[in-house]
Amino acid sequence: MNHNSIFSKTDAGLNEVKTRSPGFPIRLRQLLIMIDGQKRVEELLALQPDRNELQKQLQQLMDLHLILEHAGYASHTPSAPIAPSPATQSIANATPASRTLPSASARLKIRRIIHMTDQAYLSNKLEFMLSDVFDALSSYEELQFCIERWQKALKEAGHSDMADAYLYQVKAAMAS
Repeated sequence: MNHNSIFSKTDAGLNEVKTRSPGFPIRLRQLLIMIDGQKRVEELLALQPDRNELQKQLQQLMDLHLILEHAGYASHTPSAPIAPSPATQSIANATPASRTLPSASARLKIRRIIHMTDQAYLSNKLEFMLSDVFDALSSYEELQFCIERWQKALKEAGHSDMADAYLYQVKAAMAS
């Protein structure tokens, strides 16, 4: 792969984003979520600044048949995708169809809530996520990832009550 390589998710990759298999490494999941068929390797370096580590992670995702390099850029030809296990398939079938992102206005409200609580309670711990993931949202799953990470960070910092209170506001914004 080179710095111009562009990756997209396979059906198995899309399924992994939806089902969030237990034990799947968080750094690989974050990278998988960021892969959208448009970002070049150079743009993915914002998530993993160590080029060698990024290439290693991309190779792992290719070896798991979760991503593919776009035609014209490929330096790795994957074998046939692995069929999901019956257990994984039943979870995928039970998962509702992918939802669409809320309006730009609603996303802005959500971002403001996350940013404000990040400053007030987390010492800007989520600044990277906001700028590199939230601001580049392209799917409802990516939004869910950001909200879940924000909630987890608040709870781990001992602010469970605040996490629940602000989650109510986020859900209200999503419904608007």
